[in-house]
Amino acid sequence: MRELRDAVSYAHEHGVKVYLTFNILVKNDELPAFFDDVSEAYSRDIDGVIIQHLSFAPLLKDTFPDLRIHSSTQAAVSNSSYADLLPGVDRVTLPRELSLAQVRAFIKKTAIETEVFVHGALCFSYSGLCLFSSFLGGRSGNRGLCAQPCRKSYNGSYRLSTKDLCLVRRVPELIAAGIASFKIEGRLRSPRYTALATRVYRLAVDSYYKGEFRVPERELKELALEFNRDFTEGYLFDTVDLIAPETPRNRGLFLGVLSKDRRVTLHELLAVGDGIGIWTKAGIDGAVIKEIELDGKSVSHADRGETVQLAIRAAAGDTIYKTSSTAPLHLTPLPHQNPKIAPPTRVRRRVPLPELNPLESDGQELLVKVYSKTDAEAALEAGATRIFYSIFADDFAASTALPYIPRILADDEAAEAHRRIVESDSKAILLGNLGLLPSLECSGALQRVYLEYSANIFNDLDVAFVHRYGAVVPVVSPELTLTELSAFRSKNFAVLVHGRPVLMTTKYPLPGERLEDERGFVFPVRREFTYTQILNSLPMGLFNEVQWLCEVGITKFFLDLTDGNAGRIIGLYRDVLAGKTVKKSARRKHTRGHFTRGVQ
Repeated sequence: MRELRDAVSYAHEHGVKVYLTFNILVKNDELPAFFDDVSEAYSRDIDGVIIQHLSFAPLLKDTFPDLRIHSSTQAAVSNSSYADLLPGVDRVTLPRELSLAQVRAFIKKTAIETEVFVHGALCFSYSGLCLFSSFLGGRSGNRGLCAQPCRKSYNGSYRLSTKDLCLVRRVPELIAAGIASFKIEGRLRSPRYTALATRVYRLAVDSYYKGEFRVPERELKELALEFNRDFTEGYLFDTVDLIAPETPRNRGLFLGVLSKDRRVTLHELLAVGDGIGIWTKAGIDGAVIKEIELDGKSVSHADRGETVQLAIRAAAGDTIYKTSSTAPLHLTPLPHQNPKIAPPTRVRRRVPLPELNPLESDGQELLVKVYSKTDAEAALEAGATRIFYSIFADDFAASTALPYIPRILADDEAAEAHRRIVESDSKAILLGNLGLLPSLECSGALQRVYLEYSANIFNDLDVAFVHRYGAVVPVVSPELTLTELSAFRSKNFAVLVHGRPVLMTTKYPLPGERLEDERGFVFPVRREFTYTQILNSLPMGLFNEVQWLCEVGITKFFLDLTDGNAGRIIGLYRDVLAGKTVKKSARRKHTRGHFTRGVQ
């Protein structure tokens, strides 16, 4: 904490605010330490915290009224309906997948201070809805430990590896849209990178307010040289060219393409000692420039536009990138200076965690999500308690199922979903998009809302938070173990016990029906509503372990039957609940997920 105190003091001396990231999912046994850390950071004069759990915001604001509370992009606030779920939140970081028109609409409808990403690495999945790293290696992206499986090769290329976001040329449009804050993604980047990225946008923003907007091209080139995977303007400006399938590595600056006579016309200054990347048909190689020949003479450097011969191992058609420079970087101090921030008078404050009464499960239920009318009928015949099917399916009205509301909804889609729910006169629904929860509380005949596990319910505070909106039964996060589940004060929730967990929910229209990684594991790909989902290579199947859940008082079980066979699978779980044991042959090629191993 001494380092934090010194950092805050230094920043405040220069008129800069400090927001501390606490945007991870927190388990029940971690809650006291988590809030103690917030309290300690508060006493060290931080200006705000960034959180993922919306349930924490009112508690933090009540305890620390002068501390700014920012909702992280991990909360996946995808439409303006979320506004009623944000008491205590001062700023929202919106998902990178929204368009500029959607951002404008959110600002206008909610009047909530809004932040968007403008530069750096892009996640392939909606943030907060990615379990890929978690299920592959036990390192949860929702807990700040993503191992970046999206940067690995699938089907022979890096088809999940996105380009880097760069919106500096769009600064005037972003400011005009009413966006309050620009966010630069600097995770795992060097101090030089973060300094250059900050400088680029500081210069651009200042020039805009001076009435002479310009892009700082020199600094932008230096930034690109430090690290880039090629640049994109992303979903905010409806860019479809988002993927860099050749490599997830740094590109640097494009120098040129080697001609048949082994010459290259330079697009950038090049000097002896500079590093280069050589992109060949066989892969990418690297080299350091030892010699440059210009007009038959050896030179120490060559300028942009000059045609040179390089002493490198490369063939005609190879593409050359400059990846490092021997030239020193000289940056003059910027005139921009904020007034000093006077340190507030603060002391540690204990966060009073609410006393939550134990709540037993209100009954045993087999909750089943299906993907066809046929499976809905089979599930009904097999004895499922409740069956859910997408309300946007063409044949939903002809099915025997209850409505499932998709995970990601734009404002118009949310309104349409609400209209269809009212028309269906359903007694219960499965809700994937948390934002609709407040409005559904007032939806006439609706008696029960089941929250899909995309809501990331991770602790008792989350359960109590959603219970405020009526009869809500969440399907808790599949990242929790039996021990962690048994520690919940309220047992009136459901657990994913069967089906392929959704590893990624992405806006990108990923082609094909499967991904195969370098180890031979195959991940099914499906289209759900307007987005694509990547599923786990193995279906989850707890089977006999369901009896362990019953022993600790958890009696609601969620089955996500992507692979069909609804009648057979439901029959197996009904047998388990009747005290029978599922044979080993039926349990083969299934995983128990995190049920016993947990996540970091």
